[in-house]
Amino acid sequence: MCMSNESNSFFLTSFSGTQFRWTGIQAEDVRWSMNSLFVGECAEYCNDRGLCTVSGCQCSMGYAGTYCEKYVGKQPIQTWFNETFDDLSAVGVSGSNSNNWIRLNGDGHIRHVCYANVNNHTNNYFSGQALHFGADCGCGGVEAITRELNITQAITISFAFHVMAKNNCITTTNNITVVLEWTYDEGISWSRLITMYNQERAQFFNITLPSDMMAITQTRNIGGVRFRWTQVERVVKDIYWAIDNIRLE
Repeated sequence: MCMSNESNSFFLTSFSGTQFRWTGIQAEDVRWSMNSLFVGECAEYCNDRGLCTVSGCQCSMGYAGTYCEKYVGKQPIQTWFNETFDDLSAVGVSGSNSNNWIRLNGDGHIRHVCYANVNNHTNNYFSGQALHFGADCGCGGVEAITRELNITQAITISFAFHVMAKNNCITTTNNITVVLEWTYDEGISWSRLITMYNQERAQFFNITLPSDMMAITQTRNIGGVRFRWTQVERVVKDIYWAIDNIRLE
């Protein structure tokens, strides 16, 4: 197949003669994108872990089953998650825990927590370094997605969330909406755990994992569950949000 980009139109062409087109009109400097495109009749789209062919799913390495639903990789899936960001570089993401994350989109970067907020107890859920995002970023999804995790022994997921202005020492009344979601099929579908809004102070969340999440992991031999913190609206310039002290236990 081939793809081309011309006059805001995108074409997907197969050599058998069938063509698909996504086309639209948008304002200047506004872009749109596509992801997870599937063409075929394989149930569950091979769980996004293989190639759908006329003979069925051809599974990627580490997966098996009719629809690539079974994880057969030799490396066990991580059962714990404890992320403080304190052993990661202040510029970008690097260090021993960088493999905790599948994706960081939207100018996500590690930086120190404002000590003024810590001292006056308005930010007492944050310490050391935290993961910050620019809420006005127009460069695609503003989100952090974990690697696949084995949650069969887990009960809760907890984390700190904070919204601030400019140098992260100033609180703001500007609203922002960030959600925590989970997926069992590597991002084909996402389910929401909680919706967060700015309350002009750091917030701590301790969320009990829902029964439907536990049921899926028990009844299906899947690779694992991913979590993502993602911004669902764009806000004014110089507003940031951050997460810290994430624990799955």
